[in-house]
Amino acid sequence: MSSIISLISSTTFLVLKGIVTAYGPVRHSVGIARGVEAGAGTLRIKSIMIRLILPFLALLPIESLAIYKPEYVVLEKVGDLEIRQYPTLIVARTRVEADFEDAGNLAFRRLAGYIFGGNSGQQKISMTAPVTMAPESDGEGAYWISFFMPAEYELADLPEPTDGMVEITRVPASKMAVVAYKGNWSEENYHAHKERLMTLLAGSRWTVSGEPVWARYNSPLRPSFMRSNEVMVPVE
Repeated sequence: MSSIISLISSTTFLVLKGIVTAYGPVRHSVGIARGVEAGAGTLRIKSIMIRLILPFLALLPIESLAIYKPEYVVLEKVGDLEIRQYPTLIVARTRVEADFEDAGNLAFRRLAGYIFGGNSGQQKISMTAPVTMAPESDGEGAYWISFFMPAEYELADLPEPTDGMVEITRVPASKMAVVAYKGNWSEENYHAHKERLMTLLAGSRWTVSGEPVWARYNSPLRPSFMRSNEVMVPVE
């Protein structure tokens, strides 16, 4: 545990140092251009810096400590299309009513709170990847965002969430059609690759049997062009 804390602290320090270095000249320029007092300018820049770095620091565990990804068996692979068999899995999930761009950020606070001790046993649970997001099947503009629970846990072993908006549930075994891509997390990018998946499936022997799922494997600390993402959909 001490090594983990040390890793997070070191990474946090480097992020802060980089931002301070980058914003130093900005603070100086703003102070001169506007004729404001140095102390007031510094406070404003610090406020901006805090707002910029907090989301990244909150997500550091995804990038540095993700130790478990659900196992699966590849049943078929044709070009970019992969068909996987997943076993029964356990997830912590939460329902969010928000637009596509905001849903993941809103959900993360709840789910991260659960694994970082916001539960009946104040128990810390390892971060995993990917974080998944799927639209609610009734099409009312809500999304379900999920964290997979590490393989060593059975459903009965997991503590109850203290946040009533988080639930722990079992996801049945399933076959999933998957396409992978690198790139940013924009809604436009997601839809482009979802359409690519559907086009590939249209020429295959597989039939879509559920809602598409968006899987993200990295945190915002990873440059967007290096982020690993997948769009998947249940098939039969």
